[in-house]
Amino acid sequence: MTSSRPRLSWVAALAAAGPVCLASAAAGCLPRGAPPVGQQILADRSASLAALVPPNGDGLLRMLLMRPGAASNLANLSVVSLDADNQLSPEVPLISDIDPVSSVNCPGGVAPCGFDDRGRVQVFFPQTNGSAWLDPVTGAIEPIDIFNPRPSGQRYFSSQSPTTGTLYDVDGHGTPIQLATPDPSTPSNSYAFAGDDFYYLDPQHNLIDIPPSDVPEQVASGVTHFAFWNTADGLLLVLTRMAADGSGTQSLVGDPRSGTQTVVPFDVVRATISPDGRWVLDLQNGATGQFTFFGRDAGAQQSIDIGQPAIFTDWRPGTSQAWMMSSAADYRDPGTLWVLQPDAPPVSVPGIGVGHLSTDGGRTYSTFTPDGVYWFSVTPTSEDGTNTFAVGAAGDPTGPRYDLNPPATFLSRAWYLPDGQFLSTSYAKDSSRADANLLDPRTGRGRLLGERGVVAAVGQTRFMGMFHLAESRGDLIAGGFEAEGSTSLGSEFVVRSFAEPHGADLLAPGTRIVYQFQARTASPYDGMWVTKCP
Repeated sequence: MTSSRPRLSWVAALAAAGPVCLASAAAGCLPRGAPPVGQQILADRSASLAALVPPNGDGLLRMLLMRPGAASNLANLSVVSLDADNQLSPEVPLISDIDPVSSVNCPGGVAPCGFDDRGRVQVFFPQTNGSAWLDPVTGAIEPIDIFNPRPSGQRYFSSQSPTTGTLYDVDGHGTPIQLATPDPSTPSNSYAFAGDDFYYLDPQHNLIDIPPSDVPEQVASGVTHFAFWNTADGLLLVLTRMAADGSGTQSLVGDPRSGTQTVVPFDVVRATISPDGRWVLDLQNGATGQFTFFGRDAGAQQSIDIGQPAIFTDWRPGTSQAWMMSSAADYRDPGTLWVLQPDAPPVSVPGIGVGHLSTDGGRTYSTFTPDGVYWFSVTPTSEDGTNTFAVGAAGDPTGPRYDLNPPATFLSRAWYLPDGQFLSTSYAKDSSRADANLLDPRTGRGRLLGERGVVAAVGQTRFMGMFHLAESRGDLIAGGFEAEGSTSLGSEFVVRSFAEPHGADLLAPGTRIVYQFQARTASPYDGMWVTKCP
């Protein structure tokens, strides 16, 4: 007797075969896994999260959205806002047909974005190759001349030729300026800003200061070179001028605030000053390995001869240590690091190169952390152009150093954390699929925080990022730098995320996080979500 199995309906058969989408086409198919964490504030697959607007004190969290424009290479920008209870305002159109790639300046969706100090964002128009400043709060638009940018809200100088230009005040009033003819043998500008004061050399080589009052003041005559050196106590004016008897030149370092001046016994055109303003270092004879320190306080001089050519790299912050690099004859040898300071023998570290990194989001680059505690070295690791960056104690340059990125990878970004650790991202081929690692430079202990993604925000004790990226979508996680792990906020389909920009700690516990969720096919989860940093 032949046995038979009961026939299943087509619905039951599909259900038995595995999970499928049985919802209507309008509702879409729910993605795999748990739903996103938080509150969905906008259910719309066509909108893209472009940025969060810097706060202006009214308590609203504003989000910039991009929607498709009149052509595939254009986008329309709009703004919506959340109140303290996460209630969403109506969407307000701001500007149409901008470049969706270059505008807003949030590459990869990584904060912070390119807003100016007035909370405006720069947008670009592909049709005209023009640009404008856009105020997301008021909607005001100010066109920008990209060939002659004129920042508003501050004084600026517009150069028309090497010897002519116009000084514009805050109110837009222009003052024609005649400059001295540049001397090609001297690395010097004919004008410079020191705070709000505008300094320039006139055709007679008088150094003129035009303060905000617009009443010119002559500072010195017969000036052949001038510059400003930045120290911990403020800017110092350094200049070279003709001697009163015409016998030669004389170099001076002065304080524009007090009017005090110190004569320097060598030409300051090729000199530098320690961060505390106490020591001036002569670099003129670096090609022969000879360097001279001059003390501004007591006038003491000390010459150091290291016996080989070297190039000045940087001052170690908070010290009078000048770090130098000398080249090696073999291109495969990075050279020798030299550390020079007054009243101490030079220290050499052969076979190592100094690295320049930014640990503050790309605003500044240096060989050192801002506090001068650590320094960065760099070593070529292979023939593919990659370099390994390492960090060591600046107080002991011959001591151990620990890698910030593995060999045969590129270091993408680095953050120096308040607890003394480093968070870094590195990648082998694709910068949008980088690994995030935590390193304690005191012990060399490291820990993997995320794989194949981007770090979207870094706070004082927490970080946020999108990892396991595929087709520009990934898992959104937020966590602390402790060892207990991270919290998943959205699985697999998060494309952008931003933390609410306020206060010194970008990711303090409870900070609102806005992110965009977009499944591969239409889903009710698609759109914008808001949650809080754990």
